Amino acid sequence: MKKKFTHIARRSLQGTVICGLMMMAPVSGELIENKAQAEEAKRTVRGSGLKVPRFVTLKFSEANLRAGPGREYPVLWQYRKVGLPLLVDAEFGVWRKVIDHEGTSGWMHGAGLSLRRMVLVRNPMVEIYADSRDDSAVVALAERNALLELESCPKNWCQVSTEQIKGWIKRQDIWGVRADESLE
Repeated sequence: MKKKFTHIARRSLQGTVICGLMMMAPVSGELIENKAQAEEAKRTVRGSGLKVPRFVTLKFSEANLRAGPGREYPVLWQYRKVGLPLLVDAEFGVWRKVIDHEGTSGWMHGAGLSLRRMVLVRNPMVEIYADSRDDSAVVALAERNALLELESCPKNWCQVSTEQIKGWIKRQDIWGVRADESLE
């Protein structure tokens, strides 16, 4: 009897080693081509399939930021601003690990987030221009923490709008678009 148990245990160990090696194999036979792809794969567990990191916005006027990916985790913070941009840094099922403009991070349910693009003004007072040039006319001034809809952001300038205005703002003056991101 003892010998049979040892033999079964050995088989289980071999199966574990084989499974462990299989887990290291590329998914679907595709090789991970670069470090960025490897990082993205590490940040997503049964997620949405969308690129990580990415910016999203709050859908509702009340949204809880939790300590972990589930309702059983305590609420760390409650946001109360529709359209607030957040950076999705990781995914776990329907939960998104987000970071706000002040660096606060935690987990939110994906149903409370939208793919609509908004940006937040970083500096105390920022000029919004008619065109993407310093010498164009100033059409508005935006105060710190003003929310603006992001229309496009091809290079150093981003086109933004509100219900009343539409214009261009320097990328360095806003939060809600990645440095390596180009939106047409």
